[in-house]
Amino acid sequence: MREIRDTYPWVVMICEGSKCSRHQKDLRKAFKRECKDKNIWDDVELVEIECTGRCKQGPVVCIQPANLWLGEVRESDVPRIVDEMVVQNV
Repeated sequence: MREIRDTYPWVVMICEGSKCSRHQKDLRKAFKRECKDKNIWDDVELVEIECTGRCKQGPVVCIQPANLWLGEVRESDVPRIVDEMVVQNV
């Protein structure tokens, strides 16, 4: 069982707007798998968010607290994103 808490060191927000939703499940699974593999799953919260209005750049992912907005994110990008943004800073 995973504890539900109010704050996490990292929050990964994945857009589920009309263009992004086609990729949302795959991206969510990839982030979850990568975070578990890196043993940081307890430090990361994955959140599905409403359309960001950045459909031309979709699928869109936002990494907080870095306030990093990433567009055209593919499943193959997830390991690098987790390495650069999460593992180095947890």
